[in-house]
Amino acid sequence: MSLAKPAIKNRFKVGSLDHFLNQKDEHYWSFRGRAKRDHCHSLIKYPAMMVPQMQGELIDFFLEQDQNIKSVFDPFVGSGTVLVESMTRGMDFLGIDINPLAIMACEAKAGPFFLNALSLKWASLEGKINSDKSRKIDYTFDEADKWFLLDVQIELCKIRRNIKKIKPKWARRFFWVAFSDVVRMTCNSRPTTYKLHIKDELNIEEVDSPVKLFVEKCVKNLTALQSHSKILDEQNCIKRGKYQRRIDLLNVDVINSKNMLKKHKLDLLVSSPPYGDNGTTVTYGQYSYLPLKWIDANDLPVSVENKILDNSNRIDFLSLGGSKKGWAERAETISGHSNSFQKIYDEIPTESTGRERLTSFFADLNLALDVILERLQNNAYMIWTLGNRSVSGVEVQLDLIFQELLESKGCAFEKIIHRDIPSKRMPGRNKTSKTMTKETVLIMKNRSS
Repeated sequence: MSLAKPAIKNRFKVGSLDHFLNQKDEHYWSFRGRAKRDHCHSLIKYPAMMVPQMQGELIDFFLEQDQNIKSVFDPFVGSGTVLVESMTRGMDFLGIDINPLAIMACEAKAGPFFLNALSLKWASLEGKINSDKSRKIDYTFDEADKWFLLDVQIELCKIRRNIKKIKPKWARRFFWVAFSDVVRMTCNSRPTTYKLHIKDELNIEEVDSPVKLFVEKCVKNLTALQSHSKILDEQNCIKRGKYQRRIDLLNVDVINSKNMLKKHKLDLLVSSPPYGDNGTTVTYGQYSYLPLKWIDANDLPVSVENKILDNSNRIDFLSLGGSKKGWAERAETISGHSNSFQKIYDEIPTESTGRERLTSFFADLNLALDVILERLQNNAYMIWTLGNRSVSGVEVQLDLIFQELLESKGCAFEKIIHRDIPSKRMPGRNKTSKTMTKETVLIMKNRSS
């Protein structure tokens, strides 16, 4: 099934986007009390997840305006919020992420939906785990003893070796995703941060049984998958347990995805990129490191071949802004595209590391945007959910810089929505300051041919 089609023209009625947004009051977009993670949205806990209902409502608006929109692109797909919202609307989808755990979660949400077979495999797996009386630790890695109690390792090994016996891979993937949450819940890292920080001794002793948690999680995830399958079936989106539209998921850095699926042009972009370099904002890589170490490497996406799990910082280092090499020279390039960047750069004290962190992130983001825009139809709309952060005590206006970078590439500004984020799963504070409590939704249009 090809995604190629003539470029989208601007078919929106004059003022239709204004009218849509003006119907909502200033508190509407916070989705306070209305942000639910039901059906497949609940398969995995993941940092800074988007609000499904908000993304779905925005997608619906654009679909109502232009019925020729058939495909959605999320270049920072994370755990797949936009993927699931796109599937429930019968859309083709392309998602990209450097994190293997994110892609594995998306693959589980994408199906297949062989529910009877999966239920039988779960009954078999549960029986094998419960009858496995071995206390043998048959798998370990560097610092496993630091991050996991001995009894926890014994139970995790029991779950791991029995998941490995399950066939085929799509079924194992479902159980690995549930297992990943159990690893996070039973490790010795503090749950109040996405970084790996050891708990104090008292709290380390307060760890629940991994087997008990795994059983509970698998039962919940089976119910969630059944609910998701029912929604897709009602929309006539599945046949014989398989989603009938095209889904492509790439486990790669966005910049390096340039020559992959090159002919595919997407109709609508819906995404939320990192708000800064992962090492000092949301450490997706550190959060995922321990689960990824426990999952059988043979079942992970291809990024593991690039030594991405060599240490807990590797994924974050390879993400946008991770490498600071040549940052001073790159600052001049970004300043030429964004006056807001230059203003913020000048405000950051020279004695701090803020300038290099700021520059490295936006230089990489600028390169990523070039690749992203090439994957979109001419005049395609983009919905970017963004948050401003602080670097060395200076607020970084990501929304303004993002807009200016896109405008420098010929894209057109449409609208911006300001929203509170009362329910977004993010740490309350980072090492130096309060983290984000507000976001903006930036709506842009891709350049014309």
